[in-house]
Amino acid sequence: MLVSLDKKQLGLALILLGAFPLTSHSIDKKFEIEPAALAKKYPMPAPAPKTKPVPKATGTVAYKVKRGDFLYRVLAREYGITGDRADAVARRVQAANHLTDIRRLRVGATLLIPIDATEQVARPKPRRAVKVAAAKPGRIAPPAVKGATMMFFKAPATQPAVPQASVSSTGGVQDAAQVWPQLVPNAPSSKAQLDYLSSAFSLSLDPERYPVLAAQDGGAILVDAGATLPPLVKSLLQEKNPQLSVVSERPDNPRAFYRALLTAARFYSFEEDFLVDFGTDCKVTVQADFKIEKSQDSLLRQDITLLKVPGKRPATPQALVRLLSTHGFKLVETPSTAPIITGRPDDSVLYQIPEKDPRGIADALLEALGIRFQADKSIDLYAGDNNGVRLEIPVYRYFEKNGRRYVLARFQGDPLGDSLTNLLEGKGYQVIAVQDHDDLQSLSDKLLNRLDIAGRYGDQELWSLWEKGYGVRMPGVMLNDAKGGRIFITDRKVDPLVQELAKLNGYRQETR
Repeated sequence: MLVSLDKKQLGLALILLGAFPLTSHSIDKKFEIEPAALAKKYPMPAPAPKTKPVPKATGTVAYKVKRGDFLYRVLAREYGITGDRADAVARRVQAANHLTDIRRLRVGATLLIPIDATEQVARPKPRRAVKVAAAKPGRIAPPAVKGATMMFFKAPATQPAVPQASVSSTGGVQDAAQVWPQLVPNAPSSKAQLDYLSSAFSLSLDPERYPVLAAQDGGAILVDAGATLPPLVKSLLQEKNPQLSVVSERPDNPRAFYRALLTAARFYSFEEDFLVDFGTDCKVTVQADFKIEKSQDSLLRQDITLLKVPGKRPATPQALVRLLSTHGFKLVETPSTAPIITGRPDDSVLYQIPEKDPRGIADALLEALGIRFQADKSIDLYAGDNNGVRLEIPVYRYFEKNGRRYVLARFQGDPLGDSLTNLLEGKGYQVIAVQDHDDLQSLSDKLLNRLDIAGRYGDQELWSLWEKGYGVRMPGVMLNDAKGGRIFITDRKVDPLVQELAKLNGYRQETR
C-alpha cells in the first residue's frame, strides 16, 4: 500500500517529530568502573576512632602485662606506636616504672605508659567490605550469581610513577623475603591466605610488590613497603583474615623495618642490640641487631636465632658462625650484608710476650716500640768533669730518644739503689728501674711514663665492635704508631680463633 504525502502533510509530520524528541541508549555487555569513580560515587563513611583512654591530667595509661608480652609489641598492638616513636615511649616507660631492663616484664605487673597526644595513634574499627573486584587484564571473572552486583577495578592504562623511595627499597624487601624462611622454617604457604575470589568480586596483589611472609603463629604478614596499599583493599584483606598483619615501614630504615616485621611475626620474644661473650681472659664478643626466641623454652633447648640487618658492617667470619652454632645460636644475615674485608697485614702488630723474666720483658717492650739500645753499658758519672774521680755504674740497657738519655738499671728500691738513681738523674739520665717482681703491666707503665707515650696496660679492644659486628678484648698495652697503625702488646696466650680474627683485621703477629 503506497501512501503519498503532499508537502503540507510532510511538514506537519516533521513538526510532530520535533515536539516529541526520541532518545536512544546503547548498553555495553561489560561494565567497568574505575576505583576513583567508585570511591567518589559511593564514599565510605568515616569510622569512629577508637583509642585507648588517656587520663587528661597525666597523659599516662595503665597496662597489665600478659604472658609473652614484649614492650615494643605492646606499644604497636595496643596503641599503634612503632619506629622512633616507640623508642621514645620505651625510654619513658623505663623511667616511669623504674625498670632496670625493659626486656624483662613481670607477668601480672601493671605498667604505666606515658603517651603524648601526638604519639597516640587511633586504631579504627574495621570497615565493612564493599564487594569490589580487582581483575587483571585478560582474567576471566567468576560467573555472576543472581541478585549479586558485580563490580570490577580496572588498572589505569598508564601506571603512576613509583616514588623514588619505593624503588630504592626494592632490594630491602627482597632481602627480607629471602631471609625470612630461616626465621620461620617449615611454615605453610601464606600466599593462599590472601586469595580473595568470590561470586561477587576477586582481588589480587602483585607478589613482587607486596610479598607475603609467614608469622610464627601460622598467620601472615603482608609487606606494604612505603604504605602504597589502598585502604579499601587493606580492609578487605584484614576482614577476610584477622590474623593478617600489614607492615608499612620503609626498608631504607632497616632497623625499624625489621623491628616491625618481628613484631608482626608474633615471636615469643625478641630484643635489640644483643651481645654474646665467649671466654674470660681473652674475650670474644659477637653483636647482633636482634635476638629472637620463638618459644618460651627456646633458651633451654638452645634454639636462639640472631639476626643481623643490612648496614655498613661486614659479614661475620665463618669461624664465629661455627662458634655460635656450638653454643645454640643460629646466626642469620641478610643477603646485602657487606662482604668480609681483610685489613692490610702491615697496618697493625699483635706482639706476644710470653717472657716472664723482667729483663726479657723490657727488651721485648723496646723492640715492640722500635727503640734501638745498647746492652750492659757502664756509665762513668764524672768522665767529663776531669776531677780525677772515676765512678762507674753498670746499667742493663741504654738508649737515646728525642735528645734525651735513658737507662734501665736493676735497682731494687733499697737505699743504695735510691742513691744511685739520684746520681744518674743529677747527670741528666732518665732512670727506669727494673725490679725482680716486675711484669708487663708494671714495666710498661714505667717505660711509657718516662717516654711520655700515651698508653697504659689494661683490657684493650683490638678493633671497634660496633663497626665490625664482632670484637676481641684482651689484657695488654695498645699504642698508636707513626704510620697510623696500632701496636698491641700482650703477655697472654692468643688462641687460634683470636689469631684468625686479628689477621682478618690487619694485624701482623709477632712473638718475642
